[in-house]
Amino acid sequence: MERLQILWVTRSDFNPGAGVKPHSHPYFHMFHLTTGAIRFITNGTTFELLPGHTILVPPNTEHAYTNDTQVSAEYLEIKFTLGQSPFPKGMIPYSDDVLAQRLFLQILKEYSELGSLADEAAAAYLTALLEFLNQKQRYKKQSQQFIHLDASGCNALSQQIIHYLEAHCSEDISLDALAAAMGYNKSYLCVAFKKDTKQTILDCLNMIRIRKAAELIVYSDLTLTQVSEMCGFSSISHFNRVFLKYAGITPGQCRRAYPADILFGFKDMTKDINAKNNYFMYSVLAQKRISLDTITEVDRKDLKKA
Repeated sequence: MERLQILWVTRSDFNPGAGVKPHSHPYFHMFHLTTGAIRFITNGTTFELLPGHTILVPPNTEHAYTNDTQVSAEYLEIKFTLGQSPFPKGMIPYSDDVLAQRLFLQILKEYSELGSLADEAAAAYLTALLEFLNQKQRYKKQSQQFIHLDASGCNALSQQIIHYLEAHCSEDISLDALAAAMGYNKSYLCVAFKKDTKQTILDCLNMIRIRKAAELIVYSDLTLTQVSEMCGFSSISHFNRVFLKYAGITPGQCRRAYPADILFGFKDMTKDINAKNNYFMYSVLAQKRISLDTITEVDRKDLKKA
């Protein structure tokens, strides 16, 4: 997010029957209602602001607001500039979460007590507030992406399956449960997924689990048994066998080779290991998604439960 500049921070009263006609301005205008109620209209949408609600009007966006009640309202407001909006065009960020309220109040407190000395701290709080207001957009983007696998080349059904596997990889997933969640017959799912990805659903699930396990081994202090359980494996022996299959090394070798306190040199550390392990661990340490092309089909005898 580009550096922002706060222009105005204040607390305002809004009397019964008062109103502000439709207008726009070249800066952001954020409101947070503390008492009363305000009818806020912008982009053809009406928002009923109640205490604890926060709304942000982007630059050059027409808006108006009125107090149609019989009691006074009070709101906090911040006007600021920002080189590039972090929000899609036409989006009106809005929240009723207590975290937005706390950030807003902290900004007001900083300015009330320190004046211009609060500029830097207030900008940091406002940046956090903007990121919070933008969380829905981030989650929308995340829902279209993948955590561990690069499945961008897969069809829509395969992507839905992979999303489900990534979300539930710690659980005891069965093909019946997956089929029920997808709304398809499990035989059809298996055939359709294999045709599209050249991999079985069980192969894909195990790659996701091993990818997650490798991160936990490298970055956490969990025991290998705990990692195994958290990644959905029924036993430590099964975990060891499948980890070796995909990573090219055992979980114990992974922990000894890649302790978190020496990761800054991981590029040099990968020179002395085989190509399969090199690629897998590089993807883990560099936080890169693994391509489905790297998955090799695993013997179904090792995968009694998906």
